[in-house]
Amino acid sequence: MEREAPASIEAAAEWLRKHFAAERARGVSVVYELELTGPAGGLLQLRIEDGRLELGRGRAPRSDVRFRLAATDWFGILAGRENAELLFMAGRIQVEGDRALAVKLGSYFARHV
Repeated sequence: MEREAPASIEAAAEWLRKHFAAERARGVSVVYELELTGPAGGLLQLRIEDGRLELGRGRAPRSDVRFRLAATDWFGILAGRENAELLFMAGRIQVEGDRALAVKLGSYFARHV
């Protein structure tokens, strides 16, 4: 059975809220920015602060890691149909900032991101 992908940036934000694993983010302070391109794209901020997740729209005043990828690829990652590591190796995900923090993003969610 195919897992359903979010169809909008708002649905993706809701997915992130629902699957956030606060216990995995205790003591963490990081800001991620997602620049999702194409239809249903936009800018999404993920601020993780000691087990709390705050989401916002638009450019973050400061971010530790910035990802740029197609919205369809991001939604596919959330649905489990795409592999972020393979997309990165294929050049479909660009990463700016701390790459060690970039790799940790998935560990803060109950389902792998």
